[in-house]
Amino acid sequence: MNKKATVRRMLMYFKPHRAAFALALLLMGLQALIPGTLVLLIEQVLDQVLIEQDDKLLMVMPLALIGLYAVRGALTVGRGMLTREIAWEVITRLRGQLFQHLLRMDPGWHQRHPTGAILARLTNDVTTIQYGVSGIVTAVQQPLTLIALIAAAAWMNPWLTLIAVAVLPLVAWPIARFGSRLRHSSKASLDNLAGLSSTASETLTGIRVVASFAGEQQRQAEFDQANEEQRTLQMKAFLAQLMPGPAVELIAAIGVGAVLWLGGQQVFAGEIKAGELIAFMVALGLLNEPLKGISKIHSLTQRALAGAESIFTILDTEPSIRDQGTQSGPKAPATISFHHVTFDYGDGPVLQGVDLEIGAGEVVALVGASGAGKSTIANMIPRFIDPTHGRITMDGVDITDIQLVDLRRSVAVVSQETFLFNDTVAANISFGTAASIEQIEHAAQIANAHSFISELPLGYQTRIDELGMRLSGGQRQRICIARAVLRNAPILILDEATSALDATSEALVQEALERLMKDKTVLAIAHRLSTVRNADRIIVIEEGRIIDGGPHDDLIAASGAYARLIQHQAFPEA
Repeated sequence: MNKKATVRRMLMYFKPHRAAFALALLLMGLQALIPGTLVLLIEQVLDQVLIEQDDKLLMVMPLALIGLYAVRGALTVGRGMLTREIAWEVITRLRGQLFQHLLRMDPGWHQRHPTGAILARLTNDVTTIQYGVSGIVTAVQQPLTLIALIAAAAWMNPWLTLIAVAVLPLVAWPIARFGSRLRHSSKASLDNLAGLSSTASETLTGIRVVASFAGEQQRQAEFDQANEEQRTLQMKAFLAQLMPGPAVELIAAIGVGAVLWLGGQQVFAGEIKAGELIAFMVALGLLNEPLKGISKIHSLTQRALAGAESIFTILDTEPSIRDQGTQSGPKAPATISFHHVTFDYGDGPVLQGVDLEIGAGEVVALVGASGAGKSTIANMIPRFIDPTHGRITMDGVDITDIQLVDLRRSVAVVSQETFLFNDTVAANISFGTAASIEQIEHAAQIANAHSFISELPLGYQTRIDELGMRLSGGQRQRICIARAVLRNAPILILDEATSALDATSEALVQEALERLMKDKTVLAIAHRLSTVRNADRIIVIEEGRIIDGGPHDDLIAASGAYARLIQHQAFPEA
């Protein structure tokens, strides 16, 4: 997306606030008249009050000055609150859209993009959009103030005004030069900050691994490197932001110097009054503020554009999983069929021409070496990924024709990677449903979780810390099983659900899983013989192909690939 397209798109977010912006513009216009009015007031004070010694005017002028600043203060507060409200309305809306889009992205996309980096886009990059509002406000208010001051100066002395403004076109050079640098520095800083956030997030999430392998110094060194780079980039950005102001002031000072010399000559010649020259010089002095403000317009918009480009890049990334289905998902155990399915992550095929049918209510176990393609097959059923070639059906309906949310409501997944939210036990079990506490407790009883939950300080209202680390692996797994029980989906996927548990925990979890599997179509992936031997069928996967299949006893008797897996101790308890 080019710069102009980004600007147009960013402005579209401000379009719903046209009325508020119009009111803000009116307030800016009134605010811009204050400095010019102040200059004319100073001229009157010097010439009429001090030199002419007008007593009546002396009584009025202080009140006029106080009133002028009171109006200015009211306009400043009113305009500031109005424009800030617009800015945060836009930021809130954009952040909500970005989060919604992130939820639509497929799990594979999230695996390729570190969580810390995504969070930086969601927080830091979105917030930079507010500089766009500041840029718009500055682009309107400062030129109006400049025009008002030049008009006041021209009212007093057109000739001197012409001399003073002759150098103003030169201010465009530092604004353009340093503004371009600021945009690139700001973009690089935001990108680096995303990496910095990713490093910190990854390190703190995996703090147990870091501590176990004494990797603190290594991670600290990586963080320090990114942190130092952030400092360098921030300093470059600040320099690019800082330089236009002094450059503009210097250019303006050339005009003021010329006016001072020529104006002084006119005062000596009696062509103008001293009060007029002093007021004129005050007007020129006040020009510095709007000139510096104008120099900030480019820098403010460049900072906003730097964040907007990153945000719009994500928003324009289409999820690889398209939701174009119109049909409902199965409400009862369904037959799942893989029709010559192939899948490639980009570095060679993981599945090659898989044809597999799992009957309604059947329990099918997938076995094979790590990397054989078992999890890839399982991930295709709820469409976490889609086949590169081939198709998958449920009761004859292509799963791409089923509404994505309905399809996933029809599938419950219990994996070895237990994930619990930083919320109460009850909220974790009922996630994605609107269940009563009675239903939650019933699900926990089926999952063999009720007894240990009841012993927690607040029972079901006990808050689990992040990732549920205050619980044992078996306890976390049983809460996840209770979540699946409550879901009551007709299709169940078990992805090595007991592989990381000790014998006692495994027995409790296995008992819970057997209850969960009742009257469901089940696909189970396991490295434990106890998990697969009671399956209706066992499918052996090798290098992305199905090479064997059948009941446990038949496969053992055949002395084929399954028997070789057992012989080579692929199952620990075999």
